[in-house]
Amino acid sequence: MQHIALWQALILGGIQGVSELFPISSLAQGILIPALLGWSLNQKGDDFLAFMVALHFATAIALLIYFWADWRKVLLAYVGSVRRGKLVYDRESKFAWLLVAGTVVVAAIAFVADKKHLVEKLMDADHVTLVAKLLVINGGVMIVGDLLKKQSVRRSQRGAGLKAAEDLSIPAGTLVGATQSLALLPGISRSGVSIIGGLLAGLSYEEACRFSFMLATPVITLAALAKLPPLIKDKAHFDLLNTGLGAVFAGITAYLSVRFLMRYFRHNQLWPFGCFCIAFGVYSLFIFAMR
Repeated sequence: MQHIALWQALILGGIQGVSELFPISSLAQGILIPALLGWSLNQKGDDFLAFMVALHFATAIALLIYFWADWRKVLLAYVGSVRRGKLVYDRESKFAWLLVAGTVVVAAIAFVADKKHLVEKLMDADHVTLVAKLLVINGGVMIVGDLLKKQSVRRSQRGAGLKAAEDLSIPAGTLVGATQSLALLPGISRSGVSIIGGLLAGLSYEEACRFSFMLATPVITLAALAKLPPLIKDKAHFDLLNTGLGAVFAGITAYLSVRFLMRYFRHNQLWPFGCFCIAFGVYSLFIFAMR
């Protein structure tokens, strides 16, 4: 059984809670920071995966709490669809089925990738170097996404574009959801690529952020649940105290992160996060090359 010290559990919980929502790739931060600090953690071991599953559940719960008013409308819309025998009958029901469409497509892509062990094959190489390089690419994508959004706003007679995700078509919403599958690459941010997808579909920054986080809630939950059966089968162990405290800290930091970001994107853009990813990725590559 791999032992994760309490201080490590809290640091990893904080990293998960912040970086899962900030567009800086939680997987990249979870791999690079321990590597830079010289921690001897077996990040492919079942015990570590079980610990990370707990952190992801906590993050999903934090998102559910913050957006509970929205999720209540979504759940009522599903009930309304059943009663009426019609999927889309108003704006709330359309948003509810946009979430379903976006979740189904990314779940299908993740299922195929898992069956073919695509992520494991990527990670078999010098994975820390790979992750650092992909983090740099992630930063560049966000900066380019900002530039493309500025150009589209200048060309648009409507200025800031659509005001709500409910205005998206089902195909457009599905494509935004599908962008999350790029986060299967270790170093690409789920929130970053889905926010860019929303921006390019015509959403404002704040609404793209909201749609991204609503899409992330079922995706993070389903991803964690998918990991449970093999972990139970392989008898992965939990250090209940450290895992519980790490998960609580992940949930708290995730809740604070989503509150901050929803306010931040009312008036700000992605490029500062892109600059951070490029700088941290380059710094990591330099440190690893010197060792």
